Amino acid sequence: MARESLGIGRLIVSVSKNPLKGPADASDDHRKRMAELLVAELDPEGSFAAVSTWELDRPGPSYTIDLLNHLRSTRPGDELELLVGEDSYRSMPAWHSSEMIPALCRITVFSRSTASGDEPFAGRGLPPARIVEFDQPVSATEVRELIAIGASAAHLLPPSIAGYIERNGLYR
Repeated sequence: MARESLGIGRLIVSVSKNPLKGPADASDDHRKRMAELLVAELDPEGSFAAVSTWELDRPGPSYTIDLLNHLRSTRPGDELELLVGEDSYRSMPAWHSSEMIPALCRITVFSRSTASGDEPFAGRGLPPARIVEFDQPVSATEVRELIAIGASAAHLLPPSIAGYIERNGLYR
């Protein structure tokens, strides 16, 4: 888990309205509930992880730079660390004000690159980041695609989230 391996004291799972992605396959309410289920799986006692709906609650699109500025203003003494997957990191140059992100936080990327034999991120104009090998060969997009074709993705998800998706008929 990121908390132990990276030395993170508090984990905030933010549910966003990402303008770079198409329409969500699940409503904001469903995505918020799945984030809550994830936090409950990671932190049953509620001592270090929380869901933030700050991005959902504000009007307009959601930009990471705005969330980071918000966290910087509400938690001025904290060292912020942005945890992203490899796919998100690769698209970072297209993010709104992405050049400002490294000044606000450290970036940690959960990578699957070495599994594919790809040279990790060399010469791609990406900001400096700590790369962490992540032993999960399937992306969230691939999980949604499996579910959409009627295949089970339960073995790739926490049980509470797999059950929630099934009960609510999401991603079909």
